[in-house]
Amino acid sequence: MRLSSTDFDDGGRLDMRHGKKFDNVSPHLAWSDLPSGTELLALTMIDIDPVARGFVHWFVDGIPPVDGEFGTGAGGEVPVGRERTTYAGPFPPSGTHEYVITLYALDSSAPSVSATTSATDFPDLVRGHVLDTASLTGRFTKPSS
Repeated sequence: MRLSSTDFDDGGRLDMRHGKKFDNVSPHLAWSDLPSGTELLALTMIDIDPVARGFVHWFVDGIPPVDGEFGTGAGGEVPVGRERTTYAGPFPPSGTHEYVITLYALDSSAPSVSATTSATDFPDLVRGHVLDTASLTGRFTKPSS
């Protein structure tokens, strides 16, 4: 399974326009080569810096199991799926943080995500039903004042 972006390379810098305090524009994301048996996709974007304590910046579930993409700026109005946490771009209190975007391919018996399921609870909820994952990491640095 592949996850890619035309807006940044894995491990690369997220542009200021993606930051919450700037344009708050979600990055382009494209997925392909899904594993056989995929019935549903879900996507999370989490700040993994220890100070952020796993802050969730985006959580989308119910994405159809076909190759697809979210264009730049799709956050807030994704064309497919349900935004459980609307896109909120990076906004570290200081320095540089890393944001991991993960796409999950789920099997047909994966439990349904309820309205109260958070992105941090999601991995435990679907444990044993994940066929594959693909991730991209973007770095965002708070500009100096």
